[in-house]
Amino acid sequence: MKIILVQHGDAVTSEKDPERPLSDKGRSQVKRLSEFLRRLPFYPALILHSGKTRSRETAEAISFALGGVHIEERSFLNPDDQIRPAEDELKALGVNVLIVGHLPHLKKLASSLLAGDEKRDIVEITSASPVIIDREKGAYRLDGYFRCEYMR
Repeated sequence: MKIILVQHGDAVTSEKDPERPLSDKGRSQVKRLSEFLRRLPFYPALILHSGKTRSRETAEAISFALGGVHIEERSFLNPDDQIRPAEDELKALGVNVLIVGHLPHLKKLASSLLAGDEKRDIVEITSASPVIIDREKGAYRLDGYFRCEYMR
């Protein structure tokens, strides 16, 4: 099972729009990310995202680019949420999944899955930069991390 963790694309400031949708830069980042994901030898069967606009917009763009992957919102993927509900869901899933979320939640989740400690600094997560984790027989390992600005 593959788990892809992605921080949403760049968003406008809350002063410009309290809903904080994707900025032009963010839409460009997500387009680059989507093109990268289309070239992988596997696709997610499910995309989970937080209820925040920037996360939903990122998930929708990725889903569209991958041919309509099923999308679902989760209430426990917000920036300061506990990671346990996300870990529990991942343990229950048996399909490749992509999670679109926020910092610091995603960083804690990656650290917990890969090192067993959410406080360890394992990978620097940046906007629209996928962290690919492989789960096999209950063990997690880093498959890859790709900074958005390096994708062409």
